[in-house]
Amino acid sequence: MFFPSKKGLCMTIICSAFILVFISPLILSMEPIGVITFNPTLTETILIIATAICLAWIWFGTGYKLEHSQLKMQYGPIFQTINVSEISKIRSTKYPFISPALSVDRLHIYYKKDDLTTISPKNKIEFIRQLLKENPQIQLDNKN
Repeated sequence: MFFPSKKGLCMTIICSAFILVFISPLILSMEPIGVITFNPTLTETILIIATAICLAWIWFGTGYKLEHSQLKMQYGPIFQTINVSEISKIRSTKYPFISPALSVDRLHIYYKKDDLTTISPKNKIEFIRQLLKENPQIQLDNKN
């Protein structure tokens, strides 16, 4: 079962702004628009386009899949897999720092002995319900 990442307003603004900042100079310098003078080298053009593609990949490609007793997380080009049987606790959080999540409405997933990842499934209740089906031993901590 696939769970897309919840997309918060703050992350929407940040990601959109970065994509616009990287792509706008290329578009505004093209003929027939030619509003600004920007003559990037081939290397600069490739770097700008690659950065914009990576940001778009993160935006559209972030999600979580429960499959074969594993939680598979994708954050653009980055993949991580956790065995559901190793998850010990789930905690609701508003942790704002970098993680495979596009919203500050997040879940801390504690697994193995001391490992932690933070995610933001759009449907948190169904996501937790599916995890508990696989591993009823998971503790729930709803503190923020």
